[in-house]
Amino acid sequence: MIHRYRPGMTGLKKCLVAVGLSIWAPVSLSAYPEQTVLVYVHSPTCGACAQFDREVGAIYHKTEESALLPLQRISLEAWQDGQHDHSDCVAMPVSSTPTFVQIQDCREIDRVTGYSDEALFWLALRRMVNRLAPASRNKDPAL
Repeated sequence: MIHRYRPGMTGLKKCLVAVGLSIWAPVSLSAYPEQTVLVYVHSPTCGACAQFDREVGAIYHKTEESALLPLQRISLEAWQDGQHDHSDCVAMPVSSTPTFVQIQDCREIDRVTGYSDEALFWLALRRMVNRLAPASRNKDPAL
C-alpha cells in the first residue's frame, strides 16, 4: 500500500525555500561529512507507515543495522518542501509513503518505496548495508 501526496506549493513559497536553502547549504554540507543515514519518509495517514512503525520502527534502534544506518523520520510534506537536514543532498523526489532513502556522503545510494512486511524490509535493508562504502561498514565487523 502506497500513500500519495501532491503538495500545493506556490511559486512564492518555492522561491523562499530555494533562497533559504542556498543561504544554509554551505553550513549543512560541512555539518554532515560522510554521514550515512536511512531516511524514512512517512505520512500520518499512511497505513503501511503505521504497520512499519509497529513491526520494525519500535525495535529498529536496537538492531546492529541501526549503528550503520541510523533511521531518521521525515514527513512527506517536510521532504517535499525541503525542510529537513538532507535537503541539500542529491536525492530523487519522493511522492509516496513509506519511502526509505539511503543517503551516504550527501547523495542517495539506494531506496525502497512501500512496505508490505518485515521480512522483505530486512532483506532490502541487508542490500542497503552491502552498498555502504567499506569505511562505513567497518563500524561493525559483524555485518
